Amino acid sequence: MALINAYLMSSSGAIIYLIAPVLIGTAMDSLAFDSEQAGLLLAAYFLGYTLITTSAVFWLSRVNMRSAAWLSSFLFITALLIGATQSAAALIYVGLFFAGVGAGMLYGISITIIGQSDAPDKHFGIALAAQLVLGSGLLFAGPAIIGPQFGFAGILIACALFVALLSVTTQWTPTSISAGKQPGGDKTSSGHGAIVVVSMVALLCWFTGYSGVYAFVERIGVAGDLTGQQIGLILSLTIITGVAGAMGAAWLGDRWGAIKPHRLGMAGTVVTVGLLSNEPGLIQYSLAIIVLTLSLNFWLAYMLGSVTRVDISGRYAVLTTAALGGGAMVGPAISGFVLQQSDMLQVLLVSLVLIFAGFSGITMALRRFSAMPVNSH
Repeated sequence: MALINAYLMSSSGAIIYLIAPVLIGTAMDSLAFDSEQAGLLLAAYFLGYTLITTSAVFWLSRVNMRSAAWLSSFLFITALLIGATQSAAALIYVGLFFAGVGAGMLYGISITIIGQSDAPDKHFGIALAAQLVLGSGLLFAGPAIIGPQFGFAGILIACALFVALLSVTTQWTPTSISAGKQPGGDKTSSGHGAIVVVSMVALLCWFTGYSGVYAFVERIGVAGDLTGQQIGLILSLTIITGVAGAMGAAWLGDRWGAIKPHRLGMAGTVVTVGLLSNEPGLIQYSLAIIVLTLSLNFWLAYMLGSVTRVDISGRYAVLTTAALGGGAMVGPAISGFVLQQSDMLQVLLVSLVLIFAGFSGITMALRRFSAMPVNSH
């Protein structure tokens, strides 16, 4: 039951990121935001998200985790509703900042629970699949129905209702976390801390790049003369490929070793950028989003699993949420700035460089970790 609750909490914590293209597109259409202002919406949200999860490594183990989950759900819902009632950009940013605090804590608690399960790789995959399946309704209804009829406020209210519905299992949250894990012996050494840092920085770079692309895929569709209904339908139907990527990672596990799945993810990224690079029409756009969702969800499960692999103490699981939040905060802001100054091709190239940096960092961390001696007890 704790794991089922973790899946639902991760879905709540991830919903704003999942519908980020819809959020940005609706803000630009109904609030007349430019690309830089729209990118700052996510930057404000993920600033709160990142700050709370960065600090949580110091206090999460000392508080009642179930109470923290209830408080986080309440804060998340309330802040979204307050943000929906505002018209000034600055006040919307403040509302989204506090919504990010609530969402970050929910996602951090879910990652902590999953990270201490018997098979974290498998459960990360299931959690990612749950996020996609549960969020698919909003991903379709956002640009097709809610945005055109109710504007940006309608999107935030719909997200608040989504979080409220999924909070019904919060009572299943464990009250505390265990001290840690030491699977297969102890690899603690003077170099271990550096490997964890490298893996976290790699995750941050990787997600910054992916977030920069994902946040503006709705705008890429608009540039290719696709309608809101077409974009919404494509984004919601590719839930199938997203789930396939996440569950494929859960099924595959370690069968291909630690490095090869990352190479496959990098190849999928290059294909995605190529397909998105020239204002694609309906068929090319559909293929691009299929490859994007497949690669992102397959690769994300392995990125999280790789960080878990090198973090033998289990103490830093919540920091993976901070790294994801940091990437989701900085990526759209960078892309919005670049788009304001240049064009979408430059956005895609900058994102590709960041993703490749993350790929290089995580593979280096895995190789260094594999080369460390094991001291069995």
